[in-house]
Amino acid sequence: MRRFLKFFARLSALLLGLSLCISPLRGFAAYNFEYERTVGNPLKGFMPFYSPDGADDSVPYSMEWFYIPLSALISDSGEYTVREGLEPYLEAISARGNQAVFRVYLDYPGSDIGEKAVPRFIWDMGIKKERYDEYGGGFCPDYSDGRLIDILCDFVRELAREYDGDRRIAYITTGLLGHWGEWHVCLPELEATNEQKAKIISAFAQSFKVTRILTRYPGTPGTTRKGNVGFHDDSFTHSTLYDESWHFMAKMKKARQTGVWKNQPIGGEFRPEGQAAFLSGAPLDGYQDYSECVNATHCSWLMMAGAFEENLGADEIERAKTASAALGYDFTVTDAKIMRIFGKLYAFVTIKNTGVAPIYYDLGVSLGVGDEKNTLWTEVQNQKLCRLMPGKSAVFSAHIDDIDDGQSLFVRIEKPLENGKPIRFSNQSRLQRADGSLELGNMMRF
Repeated sequence: MRRFLKFFARLSALLLGLSLCISPLRGFAAYNFEYERTVGNPLKGFMPFYSPDGADDSVPYSMEWFYIPLSALISDSGEYTVREGLEPYLEAISARGNQAVFRVYLDYPGSDIGEKAVPRFIWDMGIKKERYDEYGGGFCPDYSDGRLIDILCDFVRELAREYDGDRRIAYITTGLLGHWGEWHVCLPELEATNEQKAKIISAFAQSFKVTRILTRYPGTPGTTRKGNVGFHDDSFTHSTLYDESWHFMAKMKKARQTGVWKNQPIGGEFRPEGQAAFLSGAPLDGYQDYSECVNATHCSWLMMAGAFEENLGADEIERAKTASAALGYDFTVTDAKIMRIFGKLYAFVTIKNTGVAPIYYDLGVSLGVGDEKNTLWTEVQNQKLCRLMPGKSAVFSAHIDDIDDGQSLFVRIEKPLENGKPIRFSNQSRLQRADGSLELGNMMRF
């Protein structure tokens, strides 16, 4: 009994000592955080097609989509013109604070470019081409020709050499093969073999170490179960769920790739024929429930040209905002505090991901002390935001030197694009600053 009492006394003394060494900072008052969904954050949401002057921004957006023919990136004589072809797009898009998402194609049905989408030297090599009438007509190269596959693989490596990690680019879709670069053709005899498809996927996966890559179909040869690339569903809500074997999620399940979203992004396009009805709130016969599709796929972004039409009504704009914000990550702050630990001050903030996907780039989180004009920032080292899965919370902390009377504590996330739009927290707008940082609390010593 005496031994127990001695142990209890020592334990009590130890806990008392720790409580004196570890305690909340007196005078710091954190705010009560409420959820208020943010629209238009980077790397997620609806995006318009590129236009020189940008799109109507009644529905906020942070990315712009464009197609580009291979002939704009390789000359007719076979020389690379990658920078000459891409820079005008990237400069114009980034000047608006946005990031680019694009696809390179050799065959765009119904387009005036026709066979000129392919550099002339490829035709001069004797690679076969066939005219087709489906989808508005066009010319299809022989994707099963090994010489063409080698050219495309070399091109992928050159594209990565020039642009992997360029922050003006949010995502790249593999493109190259098939109509619109979507890896399907109406002439089966011209389709690339499984081995050739795997070579293209391997070229992308091995060459791009930073920039995220997506391809059209789950189960594509060369793609892995855990995800060496992501996928894009270009008939979103039309053939997304498990209803038919050829639907996006049915293919995902068959390939055992339903967990790819944890490591790689899912994107796509809201089926164009259904966009206007969806935004108007009208019934969509033959379409699947949007929220179910988002939750099943863990989709981060969608092309949605209809959301950026200039004549949308107020209700259509609100529907578009709500649907756009439902995609991808969604970070909200739930708690903040400052602790004195063995004589040093440490700030702590709890961030929760209430979205359907993680953020796929390793962007830093920083805690700052100061005011709106002058804030001293310290980057968090104990957590990585990109590891924060949907429904999970994590505590981010950093040592701070001091916090004076009247000063505030702030948190911010690194911008994906230096001069671009900030990542905002889904919290009260009154706590938000123009740079995307969130005010967490204020110091009032007594």
